[in-house]
Amino acid sequence: MSKNYQALVGDQIYFGGAADVPDMISEAKCEVIVDLREEASESVELDNQITRIQVPIGDNSETPQAELFQQAIKHITHAYKSGKKVGFHCGGGKGRTGAVAIGTLIELGLAQSIEEAELMAKSIRPIISIREPQREALEKLYAKES
Repeated sequence: MSKNYQALVGDQIYFGGAADVPDMISEAKCEVIVDLREEASESVELDNQITRIQVPIGDNSETPQAELFQQAIKHITHAYKSGKKVGFHCGGGKGRTGAVAIGTLIELGLAQSIEEAELMAKSIRPIISIREPQREALEKLYAKES
């Protein structure tokens, strides 16, 4: 059986799609799951030991995407820095997941730019495909001051 989620940072931060959550918990032993879906009304029943955080990133959100990405990235990096294993996902693990992966790599100092982080994330999860509004949100957060 091949797994459809990947390790973004060591054996502590994992990313994928919604269908990968049970495997992130059972195989990778993730203790924190960050759900990036605005459209999620129900989720997989999670064990009481698992912390589920929803950051509703969607095209029709009232909150600007940059703020939501920043919230999600903060939850992921906080869990990571406190020694927990964390998984994050959207529906298919391409757009929102890709954008948050890029921001996470920058926040942790593993990449210096959006472009570098995107190349790193795509080398791990090739299906990543961030859309223009997602790229614009990342640029608001991480554009280099000139």
